[in-house]
Amino acid sequence: MIRTGTLDQGLLGRKKFTLANGTGYFKTELIGSGFDQAIAPQVFLVEQDPNTVILPHFHVQNEFQVVVQGSGTIGRHEVRPVGVHYAGAHTGYGPITAGAGGLGYFTLRPAMDPGAKFLPEARAQMQRVAKRHLLGPLLPISEDCARRRDVSLDEVFAPQADGIAGWLMRLPAHAAAVAPTHAGGLARIYLVAAGRARMGGALLPRWSVVFATAEEEPIGVQAGAEGAEVLVLQFPQ
Repeated sequence: MIRTGTLDQGLLGRKKFTLANGTGYFKTELIGSGFDQAIAPQVFLVEQDPNTVILPHFHVQNEFQVVVQGSGTIGRHEVRPVGVHYAGAHTGYGPITAGAGGLGYFTLRPAMDPGAKFLPEARAQMQRVAKRHLLGPLLPISEDCARRRDVSLDEVFAPQADGIAGWLMRLPAHAAAVAPTHAGGLARIYLVAAGRARMGGALLPRWSVVFATAEEEPIGVQAGAEGAEVLVLQFPQ
């Protein structure tokens, strides 16, 4: 399965929501699916209002979060662009606190999630499974990646035994490459963090995503005339 979404298209359906504690945020959906499939990708951008808090919670699906705007904290950890956080299913995390300029982050899941289950109220619904938290290094994104001379690769998450892995591919203008492989993953998300990249036959602008299940690997990435930087995040089985 391959699914593609662009931020430009998603912004046509951007909506404002308010949580029970008064925290407001905009949600922009890039990829959505039904709830009746084991693999049914979900990708959206959250723009959390300045100086607001999303209380500690968990989800029933594994997820990556990619911070792309503003600043804030997840739990006790400071976050800013571009930073990547992973939380396993039924793993509590937070609070998510937005700074004075707000906080924007993509949420990426291999299957649809019914929504946050807030703690401690929903603790009885949390399954007794292994808890997983990962926080990647800060990833400086190039302002002019077309001027790069060589393809390079930054490791975001070292390949894990359960299939988790992550890399940032940096490509000069018109260069092509294939992301590293790591056995055992369920699916991958490719997120264009700078420039434009051709994947699956389409030339995709910044903040576009491609979701690919394991049988579709490998997907080739070719930079456009602007060069490209593409974040590749692999979900566990």
